Amino acid sequence: MPARHHETIVLDYDSAASDDLLMNLSAVASHGPFLWTAADEGRSLECLRLDGDRYKLHRQIGLDEIFTDIPGQEKQTEIDIESVDIADGRLWICGSHCLVRKKPDKDKPRVLKPSIVPRLSRCLFGSIDLKGNGGGFVGTGQRLPFEGKGGLRERLAKNPFLSDFIDLPSKENGLDIEGMVVVKDKVMFGLRGPLIDSFAVVVEMPIRDGLRLGGDEPVMHFLDLGGLGIRDLAHLGSDLLVLAGPVSTAAGPFRIYRWKPRVTDSIQDPDEQLLDDWTADGEKPEGICCLEYDGTDGLLILYDKPNPRRRIRTNRYIADWFRLPD
Repeated sequence: MPARHHETIVLDYDSAASDDLLMNLSAVASHGPFLWTAADEGRSLECLRLDGDRYKLHRQIGLDEIFTDIPGQEKQTEIDIESVDIADGRLWICGSHCLVRKKPDKDKPRVLKPSIVPRLSRCLFGSIDLKGNGGGFVGTGQRLPFEGKGGLRERLAKNPFLSDFIDLPSKENGLDIEGMVVVKDKVMFGLRGPLIDSFAVVVEMPIRDGLRLGGDEPVMHFLDLGGLGIRDLAHLGSDLLVLAGPVSTAAGPFRIYRWKPRVTDSIQDPDEQLLDDWTADGEKPEGICCLEYDGTDGLLILYDKPNPRRRIRTNRYIADWFRLPD
């Protein structure tokens, strides 16, 4: 585990709890007394509210209630939400936009399959207005097209650094959006893959008219994370937090950096490593956000494929919270 002092915070999902949710939490954002989380295997968002020393389910919202015509509703295909953010009174939601190789059959010798699975449900990028206190939403969501003109994959496919990787599976250095933050009139996408010459990529794009991506060429940020990709992004004041980890399913290492984005053609180094390298007995940190707890600034971390004996208590998930350095 990281060397810094840490505590745990209970997230009580109450009636929304299921194995698919508790074992696959992938995204988290905080707003006042509320936490918004998502699991990458489902089609919902969960809003939790601070209740004493823990967070308890406030409401569960189906993404199909927010956005129209998300592919895969009939079969309840996963949307693969990998990042959420709250900015300017709106909740922003981003899927991985990735392709995957079809998995080997269970209970048989593991044989790689040639089939690459496109799944449009993974291509959600949209936002919705929050109510004043941040515990609900109003109206319906805005989203980009899932494919074709105006879609995010279509825009990224035109970039000379990314075009050769768009149609590769995510764990084979293909496109895989795992982090997203909105800063004023721009959005920044953190890529788990591809790595470009072993450097991690953040794509910065302007936002026009509420959601439409501006016609300008994206700003490409290349980060030296020691050969790791980006597993999440989060706000830290005017800086960003970068959760770094392997592109593949390797067990680690994982690191958390502080980074002040700069517009430059040069490869950038993070400003500071906040948490030491760690692996967590097969657990993989997947979602991070800054969270003030008990009057102290800290960092909340959610894990994909958590150790059930350590993290799961019936309907409750035990998250890690680390005190940020002064």
